[in-house]
This record gives sequence, structure tokens and C-alpha cells, in this order.
Amino acid sequence: MEFYRPRKVKTIEDEDIRFCLLGKVKDVGNGFFILSDETGDIKISSNFIVEKGSLVRVFCSRVGDEIFADFVQKMEGLDWDLWKRVESLYLRLL
Repeated sequence: MEFYRPRKVKTIEDEDIRFCLLGKVKDVGNGFFILSDETGDIKISSNFIVEKGSLVRVFCSRVGDEIFADFVQKMEGLDWDLWKRVESLYLRLL
């Protein structure tokens, strides 16, 4: 079974085909947006409507060098400190 591995922008590996990222939308263009997390920025091709400055989790697929948004989840109201603690525990299990 294939699932979306949680990643940071700088930890995406060549063999990652499906992964999810959590960050702020830095910029929005026609058919893409730039997602920023604490490790860097990445361009994601997307047909989803996202707002600049919003916090989102993006479930991504990679085809060649291009990254596509399969699904975008708005994360408004997220307790960021709690999220970081849970994430660190989860990443220990991987």
C-alpha cells in the first residue's frame, strides 16, 4: 500500500513519489503556488484555489521533476506547538 509520507521541503528524496508537506502559501500563480516551510520553498502545480499566506497541508505526487497537488487541506486554527510535538513523535516511528 502506498501512502503520503510526511516531508519537509529539504527532506524530499528522489524516490519520493507521494508525500505531504505542511507550510504557508508564499505566492500564487496561474496553475501553481509556492509553498514555504521552515526548510525552504517549493513550486507545486495545482488546480486548487489557495490564498497567499494561508497555512495548508498539501498531499503531493511527483511526475519527473514536477510536483502536483493531489489534495490541499486548509489548516486554519492549527495549534502549531502541539503539531510540532506530535510530528516529532511520528517521525521517530518512520
